Amino acid sequence: MKLYVTLIFTAVGIAFTLGYFALFIQGSNVATQEETMEITAIKTDFQRRVAPQSIVNFNSLYFSPEQFKLLDPANTLPEPGTDNSILYSTTKKCFKGFTKLINTENFEKVWVWEEFRCGGRSYLPASFFTDPPYMHPSGKSFAYLAFNLKKGGYDEKSWVKNHLSYFHTMELKKLRQNIGELGGIYSILERLDEDALSDLAKGQGTILTKDFLFARLRYPKIFNILEYRIYLRDDLDNFLESSPYSLQTYKVNRSCFYKDGELCWNYNVRHIFRMANTSTVGVFVGLLIMIVVSVRLLLVKIKGQRLEDDRRRLALQVLTHEFRTPITSMLLTIERLNKRYDGMDEETQEAFLRLSSEVYRMQRLTETSRNYLKAQQSKELINFNFETVPSVNMYFEELLGGYDERLGDDFKVSYLETDCELNTDTYWVAICVKNLVENALTHGLKPITVSLTWKDEYLYVEVSDLGECDFDNLEELTREFVKGNKSSGTGLGLNIVKKVVKEMEGQMLFNPKPTSFTITLKNQKLGETNG
Repeated sequence: MKLYVTLIFTAVGIAFTLGYFALFIQGSNVATQEETMEITAIKTDFQRRVAPQSIVNFNSLYFSPEQFKLLDPANTLPEPGTDNSILYSTTKKCFKGFTKLINTENFEKVWVWEEFRCGGRSYLPASFFTDPPYMHPSGKSFAYLAFNLKKGGYDEKSWVKNHLSYFHTMELKKLRQNIGELGGIYSILERLDEDALSDLAKGQGTILTKDFLFARLRYPKIFNILEYRIYLRDDLDNFLESSPYSLQTYKVNRSCFYKDGELCWNYNVRHIFRMANTSTVGVFVGLLIMIVVSVRLLLVKIKGQRLEDDRRRLALQVLTHEFRTPITSMLLTIERLNKRYDGMDEETQEAFLRLSSEVYRMQRLTETSRNYLKAQQSKELINFNFETVPSVNMYFEELLGGYDERLGDDFKVSYLETDCELNTDTYWVAICVKNLVENALTHGLKPITVSLTWKDEYLYVEVSDLGECDFDNLEELTREFVKGNKSSGTGLGLNIVKKVVKEMEGQMLFNPKPTSFTITLKNQKLGETNG
């Protein structure tokens, strides 16, 4: 117990110290004016020293607002009324659901495409791909549909490369997989993910991907020019290695030391450790060692307890097995001596009664131990066999009849006012109730009372006496091998009762002064089993 308390206080101390260390490392979450100026100087120095891979004016690639839509991933969503089951780049399901597309923009172009893919015409007009609109209502570009149709030479590599500006940027990756490298800016665009393409279509100032950094060149707004310097991400990371900062894309709800447009500047790990002095690092290392030692001690303690429990169970199993034969022999001997009881003198009779009592007590202890070992055999503890008890009162009358005859007025049973049936495992209920009664006989003060109550599909069985218990809580009382000051048993009876009742979805309640135990037995649904 002392080791557990020590480990708990150690864990609390480590938690507070690590919290302090984390706050020390995090420091201020807002960049100072000096740090902002330092970041600005790094940006200027980067642009001066590192040459961009290319400078691209997107207005020279996408001339009109209609063509500019080929940059935005939002335009790849199918228009309302489009049948998603139709592949418009094949010759199947021709003109199916076509009337729903009549109101789409430039329906004449959609009609021409439908005729071409279905064999109604052998060629497309020369301006079909170069004149807007460039997107089919299905969310694919007409150029991409023609490429996949593999008809009229539109799948040839030369045609594709001459018409790359008429494919949607989300389709470029598929093109590269089919015809190889696209070359130029299109080799860069096909490596951008959907978020980066959306930022590009919006004209964001900086865009950071896993491969590139896009830095927009600023012009007067009246010119509406979209032009970017494009740097390799590797060049950026190599340059920042000599600085105290790292650069990531800004994310909402993620810690950011300095937000620069869509970018986020944070101190890198090397700089954080340089900020921490030697004593702080020593404290951190010491805490890690304490954590390892604490976990190690805890594991050793748990392993030792399990080993000790296994040894106790093995010893109990051996003793239970070895005691059964001599106890049976002694019981037979007592039965034979009992027939001569009347012929014994008074002193011999008293000795015989004491001997009988001890032998029967040994028999109860052996049975208790056997039931405990049986309850430990499986992970689910017990395999129940639920059955219907037609009369609760009659069942308990038969179960407790022997105590009533033996104890007389010192044993009372309060039955249900309105008898009912109960679905339960009669074998394990008998073990639980008898254990509680035997516990009261051994440790309590007479009279002993068993009260039955029915409420909300649960049977409440209370066993009470006039004694007082040495323990204040049920958890301590029902631990394995725990015994009271006056106990000479194994300390397993109440442990068995608690586990069995819990497995049957019930509860065990305890009151120490005067002593009473209450178990709740659920009215089970027949067909349910445990195990």
